[in-house]
Amino acid sequence: MSAHMSLSVSIAVMGAIATYVSGVFDYYSVWIGFIAWAAFLANNNCMKTTVQSGVMGAVLAAVAFVLMGKLGSAEWVVPVSVGVTVFALVWLTSMPMFTSATTAVYTYAATAGLAIHTSSGGMLANMDASNPLVTVVVSIVLGCVFAMAANKLNDTIS
Repeated sequence: MSAHMSLSVSIAVMGAIATYVSGVFDYYSVWIGFIAWAAFLANNNCMKTTVQSGVMGAVLAAVAFVLMGKLGSAEWVVPVSVGVTVFALVWLTSMPMFTSATTAVYTYAATAGLAIHTSSGGMLANMDASNPLVTVVVSIVLGCVFAMAANKLNDTIS
């Protein structure tokens, strides 16, 4: 089997399993998992970098939404909340623990998207699947696990 064929098969198999898991496990979003999978590959297959930077981006997006809720509905609230947290996101990537700005931006956006577009309205205070932060963090970790499993499967069948 060619290297490209084994890579295609391994990604297809693990992608199908990831999709199935998202249908039976409320805390996992397959599309966020695929974002984490891509970030994992972009981070040279480093789960530590992907998870640390990804969680940081997700937490800062959640902080932005908490700020928006606390500061009221003035026109300046949303841009200032986003500006402050995005500044923190980029600044924090100067620390060895959070080296991937790209991953942090991906997960910031995924968290914001999930918070804005879910029927629950992004219940950041809940510790269940209605909390976009919980769902994004779980999806980051599982997305990395599926990426690692696809790499192992590719190594096995190539």
